[in-house]
Amino acid sequence: MPPSIRRLAPVALALFACSNSHTAADAGADGRVPLPDARAALDAAACSPSTQAVDLLFVVDNSGSMGEEQASLAEQIPAIVRALTTGVTPSGERFSPVTDLHLGVVDTDMGTGGFAVPTCADSDFGDDGLLRFVGDSSSPGCRSTYPPFLTFPGGGDALAADFACVARVGTDGCGFEQPLEAALKALTPESSGTIFHAGSGGHGDAENAGFLRDDSVLGLFLLTDEDDCSVADPSLFDFGSTSYPGDLNMRCHDYPEALHPVGRYASGFRQLRPNPARLVLGIVAGVPIDLVGDPAAPDFASILGDARMQERIDPTDPLRLVPSCDVPGRGLAFPPGRLVGVGRSLADMGAGVVVGSICQADLSAELGAFVRRVADARETPRCFTR
Repeated sequence: MPPSIRRLAPVALALFACSNSHTAADAGADGRVPLPDARAALDAAACSPSTQAVDLLFVVDNSGSMGEEQASLAEQIPAIVRALTTGVTPSGERFSPVTDLHLGVVDTDMGTGGFAVPTCADSDFGDDGLLRFVGDSSSPGCRSTYPPFLTFPGGGDALAADFACVARVGTDGCGFEQPLEAALKALTPESSGTIFHAGSGGHGDAENAGFLRDDSVLGLFLLTDEDDCSVADPSLFDFGSTSYPGDLNMRCHDYPEALHPVGRYASGFRQLRPNPARLVLGIVAGVPIDLVGDPAAPDFASILGDARMQERIDPTDPLRLVPSCDVPGRGLAFPPGRLVGVGRSLADMGAGVVVGSICQADLSAELGAFVRRVADARETPRCFTR
């Protein structure tokens, strides 16, 4: 396991009772896990009362194309924190304020399995899903270091500003983004037995201990302009690989069998919250803007079935995919099929899911929907039925 110094580099209705025994082995190839019998699960459930504890983890792409997108996120952070802690959204909606909040950030750099790859400074573990405590000291008012996660109460009026400083993760990270693996490793307990790169365990009860609490609502917010490339076989990154020939930049597309199945993440995130209604996933990625509609009620069939969401080689440039959206002054984004697939699976399980487009400068609708979903998730009834 890498040393901790690597840190430098309306209430949702669940479809079944508050606990079940499904594991990653139960997941299909698309990550969708079959629902248990509702009555049997209800009889066996030990369900949770409402809670005030909210733990929000932001997973931010730190590759070279993410400057504008990180700025858009940082611009919205004061409104996010203010809404959570006051109970008033920018649109005027009201809810019970969050009185016990943890805020943390990880980036998408998980290394390249020990193979030297340009743009990937730490070829072995990268930043490894460790909570960031480095601030964007080049921005006015930002310090160079912060606690691994920020808290309310405790952060005072400076909480939003401090969080914005940490969420600006920079653009010098590995160009092979692994947001799903980063989030899972950040939160999974080492004691769970889930194995990550080189036989290492999760950080949830180790380096990142204290962030995720047993009784909390867990909110995961993913911001990236590419799809997930969470690798199961690190030799995908070997320039000389005979198993995975071809241009390195296209291998995540060319060899999906070398990636972890999305079921690993649908099941893994679900197991972190025995009550699925206390899990909220926000995805802001390369979904075409016109497919979003209501971010808090995504039409997964329409999104995933749209031609622009299919990975295709760009006929004008065989070393890249056709962008799913291309906005002048904003840049390119690519189809996030794996990310949206995990969202669909979690929604099937009873989690709250928000889907938005990174192809716009104003992320207020997506972030507002995420905040509202998180706030509502605290008020879950003791048990759920169909």
